[in-house]
Amino acid sequence: MKITPIISAIITATFIFSCSSTKINSSWKAENVQAKPYHNVMVWGLMTEKDSSLRKQMETHLMNDLIAKGYHAVSSMEVYKSKAYQKLTPKDIVDEFKLTGIDAVITIALLNKEKEEKYYPGGFYSQPPNTNMFGNLDNYYSGIYERVYTPGYYITTTAYFWESSFFEVKAGKMIYSVQTNSFDPNTTETLAHENGIKIMKDMVKHKVILDKAPKEE
Repeated sequence: MKITPIISAIITATFIFSCSSTKINSSWKAENVQAKPYHNVMVWGLMTEKDSSLRKQMETHLMNDLIAKGYHAVSSMEVYKSKAYQKLTPKDIVDEFKLTGIDAVITIALLNKEKEEKYYPGGFYSQPPNTNMFGNLDNYYSGIYERVYTPGYYITTTAYFWESSFFEVKAGKMIYSVQTNSFDPNTTETLAHENGIKIMKDMVKHKVILDKAPKEE
């Protein structure tokens, strides 16, 4: 079966762009911080209301990652529901956390979302001539026809830039922060899953949280 150059290029591009990944750009931990068995951790997405579906996915995945390590974790959207997008003062927020017994908060802020559309022209004019294929007029015509008349196509990619910070509520201070970026994830579910896993591994690595929280008596 003959695969035309344009089909081959699309297959290659699809493979390249389907290998989406989330990477950590940088992370920071406060000095003299030791991992603690936090009892109630809230995952708090900082996104606009138009990104509410994405926010729910990001919160849910990170919450479940914490639960898998033995922590009691909740999603801010589950706790606040319709109030999730109401503007609160910093004091209101801290008071809410203390009232609900939250001792640590990890945020997920969407810093930027960039879409890029690239046009890939048809024709493949940079290909060297294939003398075996073009040895006679019939083959030459068929080959050139594909190179001249093959239409171009567009590929759109999306990059997400995130920042997550971990706060101790009682002390009122940030003890950890990490920046990640996600390039063209297949789905937002994949994005949320990959981001949560990366953050958890980095937090354990830097001894911000325990790899397995001790069971409460």
